[in-house]
Amino acid sequence: MIELNTLNGADRILRFVQSLIIADFPDDYLIGVEMGVAYGGGIEALGKLWKGHGMVYGFDTFAGHPKELSLDAKSMEAVCMDEHYANFGHHKLTYKYQRSELDRQGLSNVILVKGLITGASCASLPFLHYCLLDLDLLISMEFGYAAVRDKIVDGGYLCLHDVLSGVLPGLVPWYAEIKKDWEVIFEGEKEDLAVLRRKSK
Repeated sequence: MIELNTLNGADRILRFVQSLIIADFPDDYLIGVEMGVAYGGGIEALGKLWKGHGMVYGFDTFAGHPKELSLDAKSMEAVCMDEHYANFGHHKLTYKYQRSELDRQGLSNVILVKGLITGASCASLPFLHYCLLDLDLLISMEFGYAAVRDKIVDGGYLCLHDVLSGVLPGLVPWYAEIKKDWEVIFEGEKEDLAVLRRKSK
């Protein structure tokens, strides 16, 4: 399976954080969420890392980027996935393909959730130790954040992709506002990745 975050090195930071969570919560059965699965390489890697340690939920349309949610059909947030589709095609985006690959590898600890993100997307999950929001669209990031904000445990991690470089300009001021409520662990413009941790109460 393909992990698009290998293209800018964000995958290395994410693996470090995901490994750190195992050490930080040694007695917990972990729950992690990735919103914006794309070709599934990220949830595949996390599923392998957390096998025996916890569950991973991957949320996506599994049909491609919902560019119709963008206010401007020609904006970067609308067309940002087009180059990846040209390079890798659409077949490996599908639920059927990704589920079959995960099953082939025995990764039953990875659950795929198909559909658009809403503020209630994680309603059935009691809490989260980890979340990656990589949805490219401001409205989807807002809904994703609303779904996970109050679920992340003290000391848990929230990772946000595409919120620093200005490639998706709407995400930069949004991120500047929400990060005030978190402990900033890492901000890397090269990786276009922010890693935040829930402050202990």
